[in-house]
Amino acid sequence: MMKTKQSSLAVVALVFSFVLAAPAVGQDQKPNYEKILGTWSLEINAGNEFYYLILELKANEGKLAGTLSEQSGMFKDSPLLEAIFDGQTLKVSAKVPTPPDGAERLVKFEMKQIDMKLDGALTIQDLEMTAPVTGTKK
Repeated sequence: MMKTKQSSLAVVALVFSFVLAAPAVGQDQKPNYEKILGTWSLEINAGNEFYYLILELKANEGKLAGTLSEQSGMFKDSPLLEAIFDGQTLKVSAKVPTPPDGAERLVKFEMKQIDMKLDGALTIQDLEMTAPVTGTKK
């Protein structure tokens, strides 16, 4: 009987230690978007051609949101379908007209923020294309 009580106490103590170590469930942890918000100039190096985009990021009801535009006017203010920032890596996507035929395609960016610059890649899965992208904050 004594061993059973000791075993039960050990299990309770173990469970209690996990509960204390785990983050509280349901706590709203608001991400700090301050260093990523604003207007970014993006340069895409697609081999022999360069493309220039404008990425606008803002906080909307505690979530990251924004638009993507092409600098020369091919498309303007396309809403972001995804905008995720974990404090270091920014992931955004949008459906926009793309070369070579101007058809609307899903473009995805994954970029790391280092100081006030972005560095990463653009992927257009429909075209089986990946290209380096860099960004500077305006």
